[in-house]
Amino acid sequence: MALLDDLKVGILKAASGALSGKPQVVVNYLKVEGEKLALTLSMIADGVANKTITQEEAVILLNQQKVAATSVLTASVGMSIVTAQKAVNDVLAAVRDIVNSKLPFPLL
Repeated sequence: MALLDDLKVGILKAASGALSGKPQVVVNYLKVEGEKLALTLSMIADGVANKTITQEEAVILLNQQKVAATSVLTASVGMSIVTAQKAVNDVLAAVRDIVNSKLPFPLL
């Protein structure tokens, strides 16, 4: 279990720069995906050591985890964009009557 713990610490430490200033949803998903990556790498290392995973299989397994993590993080960024757009829409809706009453046409 020491390898898994070392991998988790190393991955999350390396990702901390990427997490700086990001929306919490992205941070949460990146942490989970980092843990999944650590588990995958640990399982690969154990499998190779036990000769139950070949080098070719190890490469495929790692690639699968990278693709999955990329998909999840891309989706989390998309969720952040949707959240930001909703916030802007809510703000504009809240001031719609005030703004539109000051103009000769409906802007909002």
